[in-house]
Amino acid sequence: MPEITDVGIQREGGVTILEMRNPGKKNAFDQHLLDTLTAELIRAGQDDAVRAVILTGEGDAFCAGGDVSAMGGDTDATGHLRYLTEHIHTVARALMDCPKPTIAMINGPAVGAGLDIALACDLRVAARSAVLREGYIRVGLSAGDGGAWLLPRIVGRGRALELLLTARGVSADEAERIGLVTLTVPDASLRERTLALARRLQEMPPNAVTSMKRLVNDCAEASFSTGLSLSAQSVAVLQSSHEHAQALQHARARRLTGNAGRKA
Repeated sequence: MPEITDVGIQREGGVTILEMRNPGKKNAFDQHLLDTLTAELIRAGQDDAVRAVILTGEGDAFCAGGDVSAMGGDTDATGHLRYLTEHIHTVARALMDCPKPTIAMINGPAVGAGLDIALACDLRVAARSAVLREGYIRVGLSAGDGGAWLLPRIVGRGRALELLLTARGVSADEAERIGLVTLTVPDASLRERTLALARRLQEMPPNAVTSMKRLVNDCAEASFSTGLSLSAQSVAVLQSSHEHAQALQHARARRLTGNAGRKA
């Protein structure tokens, strides 16, 4: 009988926290965990009450990557490609396509596919003790879970190749310095600081947040000229919305009361 794994779900106001759980295996991915995680990400994205999503791991690990023992014995290229496409890649796509901002709360080691899933999140907050590693090459594999696409866009091609080819561990402090994570915080305050960031995002106009995320993703693959056109289209839609009118009204009220710099 296969070991039961799951995804813990917590709600903190408008913030959903998804906790990857695979006891004894540092939350390594297996099929059940991946499929459950995909379903919960889609559900959170469709729930109007959810304004931000935090992804983390149970205990003292974020995610150790793929659980090779749970991959159904597929050692042939076709079988492994099918596993990646049907399970791991669906999680990465669900994170990228989620209309809500996503934050990886990296509470411990994030390795291989585990790191790549963190990279697919919009923002990353790491505990100071966390170590991040693109470990694929150590087991004779290339980065198959999005890292080869995401990492160069986050830290640049040269740094990405260095991390992928050496498979060295990156401390949380270095990760913040090179832009691999958004913020590094003391272990004891990881949850508090990550929730504070999520709540700040929660305070922003939700349609504007969704549009901003979509615009940045679309512009990443577009020419500058196309990016300007996409930006103009996005602004035109938002300018005519009730949300924009309400946000302007609040901004004017803050200016009149001398709080113009607050939450800007």
